Amino acid sequence: MVRKATLITGVPGTGKTTLAAALCQKSGAALLEINELAELLGLYSHTDEEDGAKVVRLPELARELAAAIKAEKKSIIAEGHLGCEVKLPVQKVIVLRCDPKELRARLASRNYPSGKLSQNALSEALDYCTVQSEKNYGAKKVWEIDTTGKTLAQVQKTAEAIISGKTKKHARVSFPDALMREAITGEKIRAALR
Repeated sequence: MVRKATLITGVPGTGKTTLAAALCQKSGAALLEINELAELLGLYSHTDEEDGAKVVRLPELARELAAAIKAEKKSIIAEGHLGCEVKLPVQKVIVLRCDPKELRARLASRNYPSGKLSQNALSEALDYCTVQSEKNYGAKKVWEIDTTGKTLAQVQKTAEAIISGKTKKHARVSFPDALMREAITGEKIRAALR
């Protein structure tokens, strides 16, 4: 078996952690959880006062992740939303996507604060993780999977086809109606905070 390194990224709530765990369990690949590594190594510079998010020192995180990926002897799946922000030694990048309307419901069920929920929904409407992934890895390495209304088995089947090379076509995912909806919502939030 040829060693493969794959990154699964996307905004919070798109299903990255669940998919990565399922893929690793089935294939025997090693799992590298990006947020867990950042936490373990204390790679946070500070906590954002506005939304309480921990701010990661990305250059240090990128070095640590690259070293971990290169040191692993078997195939590896790296998982985390920060994966789109750095360039890692991976062959393929899978960006999980979700319609912002469904994404809002998923994040609300996790008790996300409304401001953080809106930020993530707007990021998804703007294709943020795809744009960043293509910038860091090149469009030829980046695939998108729409997880909206799909079961884990459906998403996993698509991901396995991408990783194995059976899927050559790069399907594009877009939520054009959501962009206007989220932009308007974001403006309402900004106005309320003024």
